[in-house]
Amino acid sequence: MKQKVFFLLVSLISLAAYSPAQTVGETRAFADSLYTAGHLNEALPAYQRTAFFIRPTVDAEVLNRIADCFYSGGDLEKALEFYDHSYFAQTNDSIKKEVLFRKSACYLRSHNYNFALMELLSLEDSLSPGLEKKRNFYLGMTWFGLEDFSKAGSYFEKAAEDSMSQQKIKAIFADIRHFYLPNPKLASWLSIILPGAGQIYSGEIWSGINSLLLTGFFVGLGFYIVSVSSPVDALFTALPWFQRYYQGGFQHAADFAKNKRTENRSKIFNEVLAVIASTK
Repeated sequence: MKQKVFFLLVSLISLAAYSPAQTVGETRAFADSLYTAGHLNEALPAYQRTAFFIRPTVDAEVLNRIADCFYSGGDLEKALEFYDHSYFAQTNDSIKKEVLFRKSACYLRSHNYNFALMELLSLEDSLSPGLEKKRNFYLGMTWFGLEDFSKAGSYFEKAAEDSMSQQKIKAIFADIRHFYLPNPKLASWLSIILPGAGQIYSGEIWSGINSLLLTGFFVGLGFYIVSVSSPVDALFTALPWFQRYYQGGFQHAADFAKNKRTENRSKIFNEVLAVIASTK
């Protein structure tokens, strides 16, 4: 971390010292050196300065690297903007295809799966074997995000390098029902019928027991107040607390189920990535 800060300070001091006399070529070379060293955030201002001074001329590679810098910094909206500029400025078809993949990566990272799908489907069908596998992998991620797990499994299988990996992926997606478990609606209804049952179904056993005990306590308290006082006293004393924990219980059961289902899907996704990565 200290080395990175030191490198950044030296770079900024150097840029400030020489900027008055720096040519566009020198600024570009300085930006390239930072980019090559992996210091994309630091390279961004120099590339932006280069792009400003070469206007109206358009340098597609500079635009592409500006987009890479924004992507690295997490500014996906700006990255997409400059990938678009880069795509239309490119004259090399191979680089244009790579730009489309990078745009798709932006959409996947921001969970805009439908836009990612449009970009990937815009690629021509006659791709090289390497690019075809890459597109299949991206399509697998896209359909996984769109929760079409049958299609996701099919594309992940095509993206695998060997038959053994393909069989492993096929086995993972053999029964897509486990992608939808636990079911939030079922969890909610279980807790409506029996407080705490939905939480236990979702794997939150202690939360379920706690919900059952609390609601049971206030039901018992209500009957006790009725026996020693009146139903009206029970209505105003025990019922509000019972309603609070009862309603909160089945709402929390649905939330627990959603979170657990997301966690399960993440584990499966990581398992798929591990299988595909093992063949690279």
